[in-house]
Amino acid sequence: MPDFKLHPIDITIVGIYIVFVVWFGFRIGKKHKSAEDYFLAGRSMIWPFIGISLFASNISSTTLIGLAGDAYSTGISVYNYEWFATVILVFFVIFILPFVLKSQVYTIPEYLERRYDGRARTYFSILNLFLNIIVDTAASLYVGGLMLKLIFPDIPMWQTISALAVVAGIYTIAGGLAAVIYTDAIQTVMLLLGSVIISIAAFSKVGGWEAITAQVSPDMLSLIRPLDDPGVPWLGLFTGLPLLGVYFWCNNQFMVQRVLSAKNLWHGRLGSLFAGLLKLPVLFIMVLPGTAAILLYPGLERADLVYPTLMFDLLPTGLLGLVMAGFIAALMSQIDST
Repeated sequence: MPDFKLHPIDITIVGIYIVFVVWFGFRIGKKHKSAEDYFLAGRSMIWPFIGISLFASNISSTTLIGLAGDAYSTGISVYNYEWFATVILVFFVIFILPFVLKSQVYTIPEYLERRYDGRARTYFSILNLFLNIIVDTAASLYVGGLMLKLIFPDIPMWQTISALAVVAGIYTIAGGLAAVIYTDAIQTVMLLLGSVIISIAAFSKVGGWEAITAQVSPDMLSLIRPLDDPGVPWLGLFTGLPLLGVYFWCNNQFMVQRVLSAKNLWHGRLGSLFAGLLKLPVLFIMVLPGTAAILLYPGLERADLVYPTLMFDLLPTGLLGLVMAGFIAALMSQIDST
């Protein structure tokens, strides 16, 4: 196990990033002139920012730790959630997005009220609030707290969690959706850069893909798993994943809101497809490093320590600070979305 401590240089890098994000949120907030500017970025977003923001809002700190941890404990079948999102997004841009954008609504519950009645809006609003706050935000804050607890063991976890929530809340409230989307773009670059660096370092240290295929069980490297698989059994590809995917990508307010900000239908469609494209390399830069960790750290007691262990064991000072900032970026992207 590595020593989970950040060098002052790494702490400085993370601190500079956090200050920049807060400053950027306030700067964007000064440009708002209407509710539409604040909540939907003036319906002016172009497809690259929409796609990047969708990706960033989905790939949170819980996802980073969860993907690597599942690959370590049950195998790469967890990647089925990632590639299947691309299929769902294709369905979304063809059958759902045109109607939602044409309605010019601010939220999915508002669309349901127009299409059905007020009861549908109330029910779905309550459901979204519960899932986003109790499940998504709480889980992201907890995972972020666990990571920071490793680094700063003397600081109570509730204080680190509170600090993360406050920072994300400040730039989100100050800047609105535009600030969220633009900071998501920055955070996605940092997240992908950090993930690529960790992936290269892990594969280099373990001896490459040949070493993994030679020493790791073939079952752990298969996307199609038996019915009794604790991760993703093959039947789930036809039942669970479609249901989860349609809710998360096509109806979840904090995801669809990005597409509602699109300049027009073309940008909304292309942005959604771009997000689906970004999901595909996740296997190589977020899942397989967890598989490499099977050989690098065979004695880990907890699978959720895989990603932090990879970070602190493989990365030198300075680079660790950049990747840590990317990890915090992923966490903040999830919080600012919900």
